[in-house]
Amino acid sequence: MSENVAGRLQQTIAAAIILALGLWVAFVSFSVSDPQPYLFPQLISVAMVGLAALALVRAARGANRTGAGMSLHQLRMIAPAIALMLAYVLIAIPTLGFYTAATLAFFTLYTLFDPSSHQKPSTWLVRIAVTVGFMALIYVVFAMGLRVQTPRGLFI
Repeated sequence: MSENVAGRLQQTIAAAIILALGLWVAFVSFSVSDPQPYLFPQLISVAMVGLAALALVRAARGANRTGAGMSLHQLRMIAPAIALMLAYVLIAIPTLGFYTAATLAFFTLYTLFDPSSHQKPSTWLVRIAVTVGFMALIYVVFAMGLRVQTPRGLFI
């Protein structure tokens, strides 16, 4: 299989998966009795479905410039993040609640991919400060601004 065909196949499969996920989110967010708390997921799902459908058509037609696709080395580099996100969605949010789970997931991802030294206390303080600041921003935007109801768990 040539590099171009392999890259095209990877793009088509990825776009189809994202389209399926977007359709699922759209179905769930539009099939509720009280649509107000689901406004943000509805907007995101519509955009996600539209963009994924466009990406799927472009990938299937070969309209995108493709290379060899993702190498095994690249896949190994992102595998921990994929595993963390699956654990975050499937286990942490229902158990710990959205904000606690998101804080732990963000901090873990930041730590995994931060090239700064893991030996210096100052870099850990920066990671903690950025995580707290980011989560405060998320809380203000979603809870206070958009009034999105987030999943509750053991903690907030």
